[in-house]
Amino acid sequence: MLKKKTWTLCLLLLLFLSFLGGCTSTNQAGGAATGKTVLRLGTDTAPDTPESRGAQKLAELVKEKSKDTVEIQVYENAKLGAMRDRNESMRMGTVDMGTSSVGFLSGYEPLMGIFDLPYLYQDKAHEMRVFDGPIGQEIDQKLQAEGLRVLCYFDAGSRQITNNRRPIRTPADLRGLRLRVPQSEASIEGFKALGATPTPLPFGEVYTALQQGVAEGQENPISLVFHNKFYEVQKFLSLTNHQLFIQVLLISEKTWRKLSPDQQQLIMEAAQEAQTYERDLVTREEAELLTHLKEKSMQINEVDHPEDFAAKALPLREIYSKHLGQQARNLFERIDLLRQ
Repeated sequence: MLKKKTWTLCLLLLLFLSFLGGCTSTNQAGGAATGKTVLRLGTDTAPDTPESRGAQKLAELVKEKSKDTVEIQVYENAKLGAMRDRNESMRMGTVDMGTSSVGFLSGYEPLMGIFDLPYLYQDKAHEMRVFDGPIGQEIDQKLQAEGLRVLCYFDAGSRQITNNRRPIRTPADLRGLRLRVPQSEASIEGFKALGATPTPLPFGEVYTALQQGVAEGQENPISLVFHNKFYEVQKFLSLTNHQLFIQVLLISEKTWRKLSPDQQQLIMEAAQEAQTYERDLVTREEAELLTHLKEKSMQINEVDHPEDFAAKALPLREIYSKHLGQQARNLFERIDLLRQ
């Protein structure tokens, strides 16, 4: 009799657990139609930067378009890993989405390093023509073969130089300056060509490196200088505009393939809307942030002759062309043809 009651209790318990399992929403991309698809998106920067706000806008739009059946959870400040680790996690499918500079993707496709070279573009409009046209589409195709897919291209502003030694007015002022740069070959070689001593570090380590004197300066868009409070540990801001910068919003190809066609379409539509929002945000914010940085006692200066800086960087084209061959030469030519 006792044995029969025990089996009955076990059977009831199994039925109850089965019922609970059927009521639980899935956290996996492309999950059951009755559940919610939850995707994790990582950025490197603080929540109030254009990059992270663009990601937040994407999450808001996807929630609305999917009627809350798809949720994107945004993790700022490299909480899902620094950029290099995050890219690799996306390739493996353990992180769903994230932002990356183009130069960081050169480990998968060496030609990507070209887009991070200093003084490559005539102006912002030229840069956007490059990424919004056939070249941007080809980047996407190359990355898909490596397990990553482009959703859109965020504007990351124009990179400027800050330091504690002196204003940068001429290339000679960069000589010997220990400058933190991203861990990309193009950035490292670019600042060697300009005369600085590049110190490659993850973005999350920049403030501490400046505070402790490991690096005397750094180079980033104005929004990152302000929102990451580099003004607390840097005295001079020089408007070199040496690199017009793009952050690629990516999705893991493994995640993408788990999504339904309808989910793929709505995410792509939302990404295009988020791209417009983010780019407009960068344009509106820059002049305002310069005023705030002056109020924080940063000394801001223009460079004397930007063409002198550009001339220092020009030999890098030949170095890349020799290293990467005719493909690099063709890419430089196509980029130049988009000048106006």
